[in-house]
Amino acid sequence: MAIRRFIVCLLVPLLALPCTARIDADFEATEALAELQAAQAAYTLAMAQLELAQGNLERATLHAIAVGAIPSPQQPAENVPPAPPANQAEKPAPTPKAEPKPTPAPPPEVKKKDEGPSFWEGWKRSVRVGFNTATGNTENSNLNLQFHTVRKSKKYRTKFDSEYRFATRNGVDSQNRLDLDFRHEWLAPEGSKIGWWTTASFEADEFQDWDYRASAHGGISYQFIKNDKTNFKGRTGFGGSQTFGGTNDEFRPEALVTGLDLRHRFNETMNIEGGMEYFVDVSQVTRDRLNNHLKWNIMLDKESNMNLQFKLTHKYDSQPGGGKDNNDLYFDITVGWQF
Repeated sequence: MAIRRFIVCLLVPLLALPCTARIDADFEATEALAELQAAQAAYTLAMAQLELAQGNLERATLHAIAVGAIPSPQQPAENVPPAPPANQAEKPAPTPKAEPKPTPAPPPEVKKKDEGPSFWEGWKRSVRVGFNTATGNTENSNLNLQFHTVRKSKKYRTKFDSEYRFATRNGVDSQNRLDLDFRHEWLAPEGSKIGWWTTASFEADEFQDWDYRASAHGGISYQFIKNDKTNFKGRTGFGGSQTFGGTNDEFRPEALVTGLDLRHRFNETMNIEGGMEYFVDVSQVTRDRLNNHLKWNIMLDKESNMNLQFKLTHKYDSQPGGGKDNNDLYFDITVGWQF
C-alpha cells in the first residue's frame, strides 16, 4: 500500500510536467503573438509618420526653391566649386573675387510723336530791292521793298509776303502802297489731292478811295499737278473784306470762286511763279475783285543766293469807289537775297 502511494506520488509530478510545459508554452506563444501585433502596429504608425515627414520635406523644399533660398535640382548651383577628387589632398578654397556690380541699363528712350519741326524753325527768308529814277524834262523815282518768309513741312506750308511801293513824279507823290499777305496751308496727305488753306491780307493805299482794306478767307484746295518741276493747284472758299476811310465802308462777304497757284522750275537757275484769285460779293454778285501776279526768277549767284526777279501784278475792282480806275497794273524789277 505504501509502495502504491509512493508510485502514484511519483507519477503525478511526472505526468504534470508536460502539461505545465504546454501551458507555459501556450502562455509564451500568446505573449509573443501580442508582442508581434504590437510591433506591427508600431511599424504601421512609423511608416505613416515617415510618409507624413516626407510630404512635409517636399513642401518645404518647393517653398525654399520658390523663394530662392536653395537652387532648383534641375539647374546647377551657381558659384559652387566642384568637389576635389578623393585621392587628392584638400586644398584651401580660393578667396572669391568681388564681382563688379552690373551697370544698370539706361531707361528706354521715349520716342516723341513725329510732329515735324517747331513752328519757329525751318523758315526761309528773302529780301528784295528795286529802285529806278529819271531826271530831265520829267523826274520820276520808284522804290520797291519786299520781305518774304516761307516755311514748309510734311503737313504744312506757311508764308508771309510784304511789299512796299513808293513813287514820285515831278516831285509829287504818285504811289504809296503797302501790301501784307499771310497764308497757311494744310497740305494734301499722301494718296490724296485735297488740302485746306486760310489767308489774311492787309492793304494800305494813299491813292485809292479807301485808306485801308483788310480781308480774310479760307477753304479747300485741290492738287492738279505735283512733281519735281511743276506744282499746280486750285483753291476755292469763302471769306470777306472790309475797307476803312472810304466813301462807302462796308463789309463784303466774298466767295473765292477761282484760285490758282502755279510754280514751275525750268532748271537750277530759272523758275516762274503765278497766281490768280477771283472774288465775288455774295450779297451783290455784280461786284467782284480780281488779283493776278506773275514772277520770273533768275538765279545770279548760288553762293550768295542772289537772284533777279521780273514781276507783273494786276488788281481789278469792279466798284473801286470815288471815281477811281478799276485796274491797277504794276511792273517791278528787283534784286533779292535769300537767307
